[in-house]
Amino acid sequence: MQPDPGRLLSIAGPAIPVVGVYDAPDAAPFAPLVAPTPGERACVFSFYQNWLNGETLDLTHDNFGCGGAGRALFGVQTRPRDAFIRFLVDDEGLKASHELMAQWLDSRAPYEPEHAHLLIGPLRPGQYQYLKTVTFYVTPDQLSLLALGAQYFSA
Repeated sequence: MQPDPGRLLSIAGPAIPVVGVYDAPDAAPFAPLVAPTPGERACVFSFYQNWLNGETLDLTHDNFGCGGAGRALFGVQTRPRDAFIRFLVDDEGLKASHELMAQWLDSRAPYEPEHAHLLIGPLRPGQYQYLKTVTFYVTPDQLSLLALGAQYFSA
């Protein structure tokens, strides 16, 4: 049975975008589609407005946008490890030191896709079998509601 977030979304308010990540063999059911320009770097989150407009980002092993997505989602290393760590620390500011960033990278294996397309965008009811995760972009009040809802039926 496919979960229906309708009631939760109606309580949380109209401004709560829900974004799904799918691992699917065919991108067509997720149309309208957008994709990074081949050969150019583009952060996954630069497509946020597309998601809000109902478009789905189509990522593949050969076209994933940025090096971080390439490594995390497809296991593709786009630059030497030391250069990647320097970029993540010095340019992106993701960790306090190069050593911590290296440890973080070593502790996280890249995702191994089951299919050719990783798709990020609005929920597509007919594609639930390919859904891997759902992200709610929320305000602090909405986060409180989600935290309550996550344990509502727990002892």
